[in-house]
Amino acid sequence: MPARLSGVGLPWGWRPESTSRIVNIFFVCGAPKSGTTWVQRILDEHPEVCCSGEGHFIERFTAPLSKVINSYNQQMSMETEQVYEGKPVYAQVDQAEFDATCRVFMMGRMASRAAPGVRWLGDKTPRYTHQLAQLNRLFPEAKIIHIVRDPRDVAVSRLGHSNRVGVKDVFTPGTTNHDAEVRAAASGWTEAVSAVNAFARHHPGLVYELRYRDLSEDAMAETDRLFRFLGAEADRALLEQVTRATSFEVLTGRKRGEEDGRSYFRKGLADDWKNRLHPDAERIIRESCGELMRQKGFAA
Repeated sequence: MPARLSGVGLPWGWRPESTSRIVNIFFVCGAPKSGTTWVQRILDEHPEVCCSGEGHFIERFTAPLSKVINSYNQQMSMETEQVYEGKPVYAQVDQAEFDATCRVFMMGRMASRAAPGVRWLGDKTPRYTHQLAQLNRLFPEAKIIHIVRDPRDVAVSRLGHSNRVGVKDVFTPGTTNHDAEVRAAASGWTEAVSAVNAFARHHPGLVYELRYRDLSEDAMAETDRLFRFLGAEADRALLEQVTRATSFEVLTGRKRGEEDGRSYFRKGLADDWKNRLHPDAERIIRESCGELMRQKGFAA
């Protein structure tokens, strides 16, 4: 069942106009440089959907909090033995209480920028590909949106990002930095896609996977499928509005294919690897990702 917020005990930003609002939770993930930010922008344009970005709730909140709780339980156990002769005043914080605390925090954070009428709350964090089991324990009904991009384009995008932040020689084939970035992109893509595949096999119906290439070629059709997966209604007028507002041209002020190496949205093209990737770099990627590439429809 979707999460039901009572409006009580939610101190981290939840401001419902109704205490009985039904809220549906979802998460967006994908290997780095695969287009997760674009998917976030698309979803966030729907008036009933609020999709925020980079909450990193698992590694930056629940994982550190678990260490705090474990330490707290240990200290309380010592106090019980030393002061109360083994008869505890407070029970240990158990998994259910820990999970409830995490849920309240995460829902409050995701809801902190939600407009009235929002019924779907989501967060986009690429790294969730490796944390789906934890998210599923906290929100068993939460839907997962996974975007997959050709790993060769992922590598080109990663090289552009590394160049933008000052890594030297990343576009010079054969250099240490270039080869390291290409190998990191390939291994990161394989690990992320494999992790989502494994989760999807054990949780049928919870994962929707789309390809960056398909989103680029027919944004309106893919946007329609995204909203249908969530259960959010969208007529043609809304789909046209969302597609227009999240087009490369509107987001960047440039035509698709016009490159700005300083921009987060660098070029907006699928298959740009054919123009930018050295044959040796492509070979590295095919050796690492070949079988998964074929599974996802990327000719290896």
